[in-house]
Amino acid sequence: MKLNLIIAGIGGQGINSLARVLAEFIIESGYFCQFTVHKGGAQSLGSVYAEIRISDQKHSILGQGIPKGELDLLMALEPWEGLRHIALSHGNTQIWIETQVMPLFVERANEREINSPRKQLDALPLNIQWRAYQQIAQQQSGTQKMANYYIGLDCISELVSLLDISTNKKNSELFDQLFFSLIKKAKQ
Repeated sequence: MKLNLIIAGIGGQGINSLARVLAEFIIESGYFCQFTVHKGGAQSLGSVYAEIRISDQKHSILGQGIPKGELDLLMALEPWEGLRHIALSHGNTQIWIETQVMPLFVERANEREINSPRKQLDALPLNIQWRAYQQIAQQQSGTQKMANYYIGLDCISELVSLLDISTNKKNSELFDQLFFSLIKKAKQ
């Protein structure tokens, strides 16, 4: 069994930190994984994504770079960044995308109808779950910077299902423990 996951966003959204937490969660759940984080040209607001490759066998992971058509989970904290990785998906890819567009370039801030990432994504024959993670984080934690925590919760929920990890309260407790111990700036 192999499973491929991408977490996408922009610099400052905690993609690297969330990837570390999810990798630890996967290992603690009895699976093997490797991950790599790719950072764009800027520390803040540049494109950032993490590839996580998961397997039930230690030596079955085949390097970085998820092949086209083999992406099983896509978690995006920014719609344009979700669109960037959509070509790797297949018909059953599970996709969660933040609803709010983060202005990076003038073109992104001036979201024209034809260039809307949501309009482009919704036109595809894929099942996309749109969630306002930044708004949820603001309401639940008092800061939008916790959006990576809430998308992480959706991710572990799907991982538990896909990896056949026994569903229990300990999964969310383990995720919380890992998240708040590995991410020192996180707000409990």
